[in-house]
This record gives sequence, C-alpha cells and structure tokens, in this order.
Amino acid sequence: MSEPLHHAPRKRALAAGSSALLALAAIMAFAPGTAQAAPAADHCVVNLSTHETTCAATQDAAFAADAAAAEEVGIQSVTLITLYDRTNYDPAGGTRSFVGDGSYTCSAAYSPVEFSVDYLDAAGWNNRASSVHTYRSCDIKLWDTVTLSGASSTWIDNLANLGTIGWSNRAGSYQIS
Repeated sequence: MSEPLHHAPRKRALAAGSSALLALAAIMAFAPGTAQAAPAADHCVVNLSTHETTCAATQDAAFAADAAAAEEVGIQSVTLITLYDRTNYDPAGGTRSFVGDGSYTCSAAYSPVEFSVDYLDAAGWNNRASSVHTYRSCDIKLWDTVTLSGASSTWIDNLANLGTIGWSNRAGSYQIS
C-alpha cells in the first residue's frame, strides 16, 4: 500500500536535509586543520593594593600589564608571592602572583598578618599550587579550604615542591606575613 501523497514531500525534504548534514560532516572530517584558539591567559597578577587582577598568556606580560595599571593610579607594584601550578617554580603550567604597593616589605614576625586571601578560587587557583616563591621578606601560610579554615601549613619561605610538606594542589586560601 502506498503512502498518501501529502507525506511524500516531507519525507523527501527530511532525507535531503539528512544527506546534506552527512555530506557536511564528511567534509569537516577531512578538512585540513584549522587554526586553534589561543591558550587561555593563565598567568595572573593580583594587586592587593589596587584590588585589580591582570592576566596574560605569559608571566612577563601579566607583570607588564599590572605595572601599567598600577602606574595609572600612581603606585609601583612589587611582587610579594608567586604560586606556580608546577613544581620547581616552573611557569609553564600557569602562575598567580600577588603584588603590593612598591614601598611594601613584610615584617619579620608572623604577627600581625599583612595580607589574607580568603578565596583562591576567585583567582582561579584553588587546589592548584605546587610551588611558591616569596619576596620582600614575606612568608606564606596555606589553608586547606577557603576562608582561612581547615588545616594550615607552617609558615613557608620559598619552596620548590609543596608536595614535600603535603601541600601540593591543596591550598584554598592563604595569609602573608
């Protein structure tokens, strides 16, 4: 038994559309590689004085962007700490640097705490740090979770492998002193 005539054009249109989609998929499968999107900017500088974050594809470019932004408001920024995604201060996996006003140097004592960063996830860095480099007499204390809660590390000066003290890819917040 043949189908009613009014359904035939719809089936032909669906079949033609399906054939066109299959042809397009075949062309895409054999098409030469297209340019891929640039990698995400995974090097950021968080300015604790201006509360601005600048990110770029390289660590040097992120520092340059922060320096230009700080200059616009009349300050010079200096690095206090840099967190690295990889051990041995390897910037290839990404970095988060935290900077302050150019005249800033941390105190020798651990009290008072100069800066606290409650949410490393806000900087895109929760549970990611594998090494840390400190500057200007600063030390860092890592906390297991956000809001400076949970277990904490000892005060750390430079450490090329946070895994040696059980803190690789673990920090959710920190303090600087």
